[in-house]
Amino acid sequence: MRVMKFGGTSVGDAERIVQAAKLAIKSESPVVVVTSAMSGATDELLALARLAQTGETKELRTRLRRLTQHHLDTAHGIVPDHSRAAPLVERLRKHLFELENLLQGISLLRELSPRSLDLIASFGERFAVLLLAEAIAEQGSKAEAIDARDIFRTDNRFGEAHVLHDESRELCRNGLLPLTRDRIPVVTGFIARTSDGVTTTLGRGGSDYTASLLGAYLGAEEIWIWTDVDGVMTADPSVVPEARVLESITYREAADMAYFGSKVLHPRTMVPAVENRIPIRILNSFNPESPGTLVTYECREAFQGVKTVTSIASLALVTVEGAGMQGVSGVGERVFSATAKAGISVLMISQASSEQNITFAVHEKDGLRAREYLQKEFEAELRQKRIERIDLMAPVGILAIIGEGMKGTPGISQKMFSALGRSRVNVLAIAQGSSELNLSVVVEQRDLKRAVGAVHTAFGLTKTTHVFLLGKGLIGKTLIRQLLEGREDLERLHGVTLRVVGVCGRDKWLFDPHGMGNERLKRIAEGAALSALGGENRGNNGELLDRLARQQRLDVVFVDVTAERTGPLHVQALEKGFHVVTANKKPLSGSMEQYRAIREAAARSGLQYQFETTFGAGLPVLHSLRELVATHDEIRRITGCFSGTLGFVCSELQKGRLFSEIVREARKLGYTEPDPRDDLGGVDVARKALIIAREIGIDIEMEDIALESLVSPELEALESVDEFLRCLPEMDDAMREKVQNAEKDGDVLRYVAEITPSGVEVGLRAVVPLSPIGQLDGPDNILVYETRRYRHNPLVIRGPGAGAEVTAAGVFGDILKIARKS
Repeated sequence: MRVMKFGGTSVGDAERIVQAAKLAIKSESPVVVVTSAMSGATDELLALARLAQTGETKELRTRLRRLTQHHLDTAHGIVPDHSRAAPLVERLRKHLFELENLLQGISLLRELSPRSLDLIASFGERFAVLLLAEAIAEQGSKAEAIDARDIFRTDNRFGEAHVLHDESRELCRNGLLPLTRDRIPVVTGFIARTSDGVTTTLGRGGSDYTASLLGAYLGAEEIWIWTDVDGVMTADPSVVPEARVLESITYREAADMAYFGSKVLHPRTMVPAVENRIPIRILNSFNPESPGTLVTYECREAFQGVKTVTSIASLALVTVEGAGMQGVSGVGERVFSATAKAGISVLMISQASSEQNITFAVHEKDGLRAREYLQKEFEAELRQKRIERIDLMAPVGILAIIGEGMKGTPGISQKMFSALGRSRVNVLAIAQGSSELNLSVVVEQRDLKRAVGAVHTAFGLTKTTHVFLLGKGLIGKTLIRQLLEGREDLERLHGVTLRVVGVCGRDKWLFDPHGMGNERLKRIAEGAALSALGGENRGNNGELLDRLARQQRLDVVFVDVTAERTGPLHVQALEKGFHVVTANKKPLSGSMEQYRAIREAAARSGLQYQFETTFGAGLPVLHSLRELVATHDEIRRITGCFSGTLGFVCSELQKGRLFSEIVREARKLGYTEPDPRDDLGGVDVARKALIIAREIGIDIEMEDIALESLVSPELEALESVDEFLRCLPEMDDAMREKVQNAEKDGDVLRYVAEITPSGVEVGLRAVVPLSPIGQLDGPDNILVYETRRYRHNPLVIRGPGAGAEVTAAGVFGDILKIARKS
């Protein structure tokens, strides 16, 4: 036996009702169906009742006609043949005539009692049950519409009646079990009646509650709740778009999730299922192939830590504070007696161990009333200054992390508060139950969305890393292509999703907070102009970061593959809460003041700043350097060839080729910077050497480096790159002579950087051919570390050091380091 309940959106129109019928028929075991009213119908019925009460007859007639036509159109949508639809239409009209008479009576009397309101609200389910039963019949299965008022008995608490279980159980079993042998009973949710025949409703979540009760009464194996979401999620997807569906949760987790804002299940719904240990499965009628979420007595999902991050907005925080409260018994009792007298529900309580204040959260609409009742209750204490103040702060929100696996797991709260601190969210109050099933905090409402995203990411519930790419030149386009090629394997093998949300060129930028599709990224990688893809004019850097920050995501990687002076932008990105990956050497090789500002911003924010490719392309140079420093090795000398371009030039010069010819080829192969003089002048190498020197603790500016250029001052001064390339043959003879002089001594030429604690030198050097640097060939880079530990046999790192493919791969690797740790 299986009980299926269809929510309002699942029976929202004729198409959805037919889909619900098909889902019910597919059940492999006998099924009892429970239906809600069509989406929006109950709210419309309650609105009609109030219009009748206030005598707004014209508006009442208009909206009643609209409601009538909607249900009649739906009937014809289910049964297109008018002659076959006639019996269904007649039954609907009978109910509609009853509704019209009831509203007319209320309009005449101008009186709307809770009893009348329940009767009016019942029509939504009474209409829907006829439609869904007929849809099942149209699909070729027998079905029978059952009015739940015939099988459920309650007391007379109108609006939220209590079910009389013994009587209802007997009626349900006798009325439904015989039918399940050859047909599908379709039962109205939400409604019932008293023992003397008066219609009642079961309150919020009433249709779910009906399904849960039927499951318990009939001994169902499972209860299926068909809704419009794929299941219970790790967060509200409107707050965290990357939220994912949970495979399984416990009843206790589900109850806490519902209390703290999850709209999937009402806590009361689960009570009959919990008592009878009947699993509840949350499914999506719009996506029936999704397995949904199973709610059970014991969790079946492998992950047992924090399951979800939930939130409640539009609250008020009330604080009663005073030194005179300390050691005085009964203060708490008086506080909550006052709120009880006011009929105010308290959602969360926090009290300082000093006993000098009590803080609690209520709905925002109740905040002022709560303070007024407390001021009356403690009027004498306020006058005597034993209670100093009764404060109200609004709007605020509650954020809660929930999971059975939190109990006994150290570090949960530390991780949560670190995430909130990193995102600059101030915590106003904290509460944790002794069960350790949840930990909740109050924050200002303006920070709530950002806080949920930060905590969701901190606990690994977000599997998506968002990439914003600054620069769409050769490296940028290559990186996009590599991301596209590796995306599927990353998701399948590592559970990492990389989503490109923005690409920015010199004049235009393209932004999509949900992530750009493969086709658009492919076109960018192929060189399409951003303007042709809907790009906008690029604003200033502040506007760029503000636009990105408005999405309130913390799992954003800001990737800089430009050659611009973007140091201040890196600082701003870190301060906005974004990780930074850069292949751009200029920010870290600018002034020492700027270098410190970037490194301090990264340390202060707790965010990652990855710059491996600024001086090693795809080589693990930075990683090795950090390991040496972290293990307190003494670095005595670092020498190396840090330029793939100049490595290629020196290797080709040995073959007797012309200097100008080699440079042109290197530029064509993509080895050089946009202006080859940045390479040939040694500035590129000097920048890399400067970054390395700073990373090992040497305070040094660019002008402190002894730099030898391969380019004459006359060529260096030329304005355009084209003019420089045209005049470059003037250097051929001088370079040939340097090669020949080195060969006379049995040496080879290499462009070498040497870093020692006393300074940095960069220039063309004659080296022994059998030395590590002398053996270098082509565009490879090499670094030779001489340290206290590696004094006799230096540590050598060698590999590709130039080219868009290698550099983009290094940037990709830095992005993955962040994605795996976030």
